[in-house]
Amino acid sequence: MNGLQLKDKKFEIFFPENVILEGIERVSKDIARDMKEKKPLLICVLKGAFMFASDLIKRLDFPCEMGFIHLKSYEGTQSSGTITEIHELAENVENRHLVIVEDIIDTGHTISYLVNRLKANNPASVKIACLLFRPDALKTDIKPDYCALETPNNFIVGYGLDYDGLGRNLRDIYRIKD
Repeated sequence: MNGLQLKDKKFEIFFPENVILEGIERVSKDIARDMKEKKPLLICVLKGAFMFASDLIKRLDFPCEMGFIHLKSYEGTQSSGTITEIHELAENVENRHLVIVEDIIDTGHTISYLVNRLKANNPASVKIACLLFRPDALKTDIKPDYCALETPNNFIVGYGLDYDGLGRNLRDIYRIKD
């Protein structure tokens, strides 16, 4: 499938699945290099990062744990500017080595919120792994420690990212054509 339509928007393939998986493989090797002896807690930011987190943790061949937090900041194709915590992280992070697993970092507001929230609970360290990074959109000083792919400011769907709930199930990442 080269193109698709979700609701009122048309999309075209931007990153095919094999490119995505190559990026995740690189990230997994970098995390292993830094965290292999630390039994990290990977924190998947729901909903968008679930596919990335799943493929990432399968490639980590050392003891690690997975926790989940659900944050919301998008409405339609735009960031709402407000971060809502839908579901809290259940795990205690004090003195733990953390790796936040995020789908996309664009403005940086959501990841900045989460890093500050976690640091308030005295973790041993906090690292950020993202599937996609939009450096041109960044409005904070927080950058990912591990990044699978960089992308321009196109609105994208697939591989966990959605447009009003649709498109998360797609194996490839698509960019908006309109």
